[in-house]
Amino acid sequence: RVDPREQTVKDSQVLFVCINTPLKTGGAGAGRAADLSGWENMARRIAIASKGECKIVVESSTIPVFTGNTMRKVLHAVGDAAKYEVLCLPSFYRGGSALADLESPARLLLGAQDTPAGVIASQAMTRFLSRWVPAENIVLSNLWSAELAKLAQNAMIAQRISSTNAVSALCEKTGADINEVMDVVGMDSRISDGYLEACPGIGGPTLLQNLGMLVYLCESLQLHEVAQYWQSVLDMNAYQQNRFCHNVVETMTNVKGKKVAILGFAYKCNTSDARLSPAIEVCESLLAEGADLHVYDPQVPYAKITETLSTKYASQIIHAASAEEALKSAHAMIVITDWEQFKGIDMEEAYRGMAKPAYLFDARGIFDVADMTQIGFNVYRIGKPRGR
Repeated sequence: RVDPREQTVKDSQVLFVCINTPLKTGGAGAGRAADLSGWENMARRIAIASKGECKIVVESSTIPVFTGNTMRKVLHAVGDAAKYEVLCLPSFYRGGSALADLESPARLLLGAQDTPAGVIASQAMTRFLSRWVPAENIVLSNLWSAELAKLAQNAMIAQRISSTNAVSALCEKTGADINEVMDVVGMDSRISDGYLEACPGIGGPTLLQNLGMLVYLCESLQLHEVAQYWQSVLDMNAYQQNRFCHNVVETMTNVKGKKVAILGFAYKCNTSDARLSPAIEVCESLLAEGADLHVYDPQVPYAKITETLSTKYASQIIHAASAEEALKSAHAMIVITDWEQFKGIDMEEAYRGMAKPAYLFDARGIFDVADMTQIGFNVYRIGKPRGR
């Protein structure tokens, strides 16, 4: 009996490879280098199932430079490299809006080798993609540029977030206001206003993993100063998370045995993805201090929250069915994810139901500091002077 997947490969002229690229969990570069075993296995399966027919193989994922070479080596060893052309169509989808980005992409990047066969394959793919995306939105490059572009884009987004967070620490020490500072910075057309909001740290698997891949790639190419530069972005992110956790404990003096409401566990709003969320570091830090956490997130399942956090603190983690339930009798409220529904919380009612003194730690800038202070909260908001 013929495997339907193998038959599909045999019958197709273009094959999109859309598989995950995790980081290595062991050996050289563990936790930073990309694990390309899945790509090698896929190339081997394609070569076997193709039965000698010509194919265009399209890498469509976030991958490190030289993945195309890795696939070509396997295709050449198992089949005939002359019958395969590898292209790169990196994914630029954003968490929380992936379907919209897929249906109406701002641009598509298509990379191919600078060879006659590569040009022909690129032209064929451009004609195909133009049925769905305007031709002017399709950017062409060589294969290596396409593979590096996504890593470079995500690295620069992460750099921008960490730069803003670095300024937020300075604002808190000098009495400056991060919003006022970044409003001025964003008015400069050379900079613009994207990703200029302070936060408790970069979250999600994409930016941090891509940064780790980029650092390891630079090290493997003996670009040590470049690797150190990108590593500093990761270091600043870790500093921001630790700084926020330290400020919570220092402000409250002691959290042992106190009820703390955690509002939001996803790494950003409009997604249920909690991988590498800043909430993890915040929760782990407070749990280690002995706090009892009542966690509410409108989309992250409670089972995912408990399996993400250390099992040794299981008795200190309580699921809240709503933000209001989490806040009842709590000593502190920590906003980690900027869910729209949190803006609608009746803060006067919340304050009346909380233990006193009541603390508000706003990691996302949802609430006005002056208004919350007037209600009676002791407020800490990233990048804001106390009492403003």
